[in-house]
Amino acid sequence: MRRLNDQSGFGLIMLLGIMSALAIMAVMLVAMLDNRQQTVATERNTKTSLYYAEAGLNSAVGAVENDTSWLKTPFTNTTEMNQNYSTLGSGPTVTYQVYDNLNPINTAVNWDSNDDGEVWVQTTTTYLGRTTTVRQLVCSSSTTSVLPLAAAWTDTNMTLSGTSNIYAVNADGSADTSGPPYETTVMVGGNFSDNSSTNLADPGKTVQSVGLQVNGTVPKTPSLSYTTGGVGLLSDYFNGAEQMGLVSEAQLAISNQSTLFDAAGTSVTSSTTPYTTWTTTSSTTWTAPANTDYVVPSSCNSGNLTISAASGKASTFTFNKLYVAGNLTISGDVQLNTTGLYVGGQLTITGSSTHSGGNTDCLGPLYVAGHVLWEGPSNSTVPLNVTTATTWGGTPGPMFAKILSIDGNLSGDNTAYDTTNKPGPTNVNLGDVWIDGDPATGDIAVNFSAPSTGTASTVFCTVLATTERTYSNGLITFGSLAKPMVYFMVCDNDSLYSNTMEWNNTGTYYGVMILFEAEACITAGNITGAVMEGCPQASDDTGTDLTLSNNATICYNPTIINNINIASLRTTTVAPVPGSWQELSGE
Repeated sequence: MRRLNDQSGFGLIMLLGIMSALAIMAVMLVAMLDNRQQTVATERNTKTSLYYAEAGLNSAVGAVENDTSWLKTPFTNTTEMNQNYSTLGSGPTVTYQVYDNLNPINTAVNWDSNDDGEVWVQTTTTYLGRTTTVRQLVCSSSTTSVLPLAAAWTDTNMTLSGTSNIYAVNADGSADTSGPPYETTVMVGGNFSDNSSTNLADPGKTVQSVGLQVNGTVPKTPSLSYTTGGVGLLSDYFNGAEQMGLVSEAQLAISNQSTLFDAAGTSVTSSTTPYTTWTTTSSTTWTAPANTDYVVPSSCNSGNLTISAASGKASTFTFNKLYVAGNLTISGDVQLNTTGLYVGGQLTITGSSTHSGGNTDCLGPLYVAGHVLWEGPSNSTVPLNVTTATTWGGTPGPMFAKILSIDGNLSGDNTAYDTTNKPGPTNVNLGDVWIDGDPATGDIAVNFSAPSTGTASTVFCTVLATTERTYSNGLITFGSLAKPMVYFMVCDNDSLYSNTMEWNNTGTYYGVMILFEAEACITAGNITGAVMEGCPQASDDTGTDLTLSNNATICYNPTIINNINIASLRTTTVAPVPGSWQELSGE
């Protein structure tokens, strides 16, 4: 008889349990895989949406780089953004926004309202229900780029005599005592001759602040650090095209002459007011009729106009455009205002000591075919103020003249201060200026003079360019750290005479001096910026094209270089700000 086994059926139960467990695990695995697939799909869609948004942002940034209207006006050029984006392949529709980086953000302000050169560029895309918004700052910056980095440069020889020196300071004006590697260098294509005081260090310091590179003989002072060779021509760096760009900018008054001064207007006759010779016997305020220009033709008093004031009588004359075919003479306590002035002969303005605040003449854009003489009142500290803006604080316009003399002896050789009349200080505020000179005579084309003591004269000028000789004497301040000027002397190397710049004033010049085919003789004062002399000028060249003597100094300040606002010397770049990319949403 078979014995019963009480474990019969247990294997079947275990098998069923295992199969159930496996079924449950299979269901769970299927659910997990489905969830994973959904997660992967979501991540893929989110990433795809981000990629499309980034592609749209790149397209938008490119459009903003190409069209910088956003610097001054609202940006509306989304058409170019769409065109650029469409070349990237099919994708969702992208929306764009350009708005200023204000705090708090206001996306309705879609231009650079705070004038810092930066705006946000933002794009939003939606792909398969996933919306992504990204943005990045775009910055417009302008830097002086076409000039070589040098405190002083000459193609030939450089001489420092007396106690003259060249040195550099930091951007904040503090002494640069960091030593090598130097911020900038003195470049000498020939021989360098120094003096016992030359240490290329800030005044009162002993650490050399600029490098020295010399092709010829080395300095006598053994303690100076220098290298030899490698100095090329200045024209290799500031070439002919860039020189002509600066010339064209300086000649703005010539190129705009026909539109600024077309001689259309009301002609003066003996019965009209003002007369061609008008000396007021009482204080007068005369204003031209609205929208009426005033013309003195050559047929009337030989085209000459003279306006003066009797002693102790102040008068103001306000014109629209004023066209004088001959000479224009303004004297006494007279204030002259024009929106544009053309003088076919000579322009003479002398100030009056009877006006407590000084005379202020606002001429607007100025074209003078002959000589210009501006003089402060004789033996007085009261200034004469002249600007080519329409208001003293306005933006000055361009100027052209044959010869320019400020407090100089124009009746003589225009090489010195007018010691006969002893004019007081003169303050001028000019835009782009071209002084043509008289190459047939070799006369001084530009003379800035002033009393040697007392109140300094001031000269503000965006760019002053000439082909002929320049002279400066007395106590004058040129430009400022915030508004440096550019003096540009470009000569024709006609070998008729030695073209020179004789800088004898005891004030400070803030800016850059660039000279070609001319000798630069700096005998006093301080040049804060840089001096560059290129191309030996003529067969009678003495061989030394840059000379510093007495206590003259050149102080290289990087702030000056950065603040030069001459379009032909600067390069404007627009690019994303590194590290500014942000993802605002990615759902």
